[in-house]
Amino acid sequence: MFCTACGFSMSDEHRYCARCGKPANDGQFQWSAAAPQPPQAPIQPRRLERDMYHRKIAGVCAGFAAYFNMDPTIMRLIWVGLFFATGVPIIVYPICWLVMTRNDMPPRLGPAYQNA
Repeated sequence: MFCTACGFSMSDEHRYCARCGKPANDGQFQWSAAAPQPPQAPIQPRRLERDMYHRKIAGVCAGFAAYFNMDPTIMRLIWVGLFFATGVPIIVYPICWLVMTRNDMPPRLGPAYQNA
């Protein structure tokens, strides 16, 4: 796209001309079909922690389940299946038990449960 005031070639994402400083919102620039989206809140990074609220032994499987956003029982079945298939979890589980940090916080309830 080009600035109609000075003819400078620029990208579609720019809001102002880099050469003359003319704002893009006064209708002089040709906009693409996709309108600019409003800024969104940054996504919090997921942490791999031992979930002590849903634990059975040490919370490792519950922590992996929370990290991958799945049911802890399914994650436990995956670990048992891997144990019988490869035997690797017998070494990995104690290492994860020592390395992963604890999360002692209970899970947050949704808005429907907070008023009850």
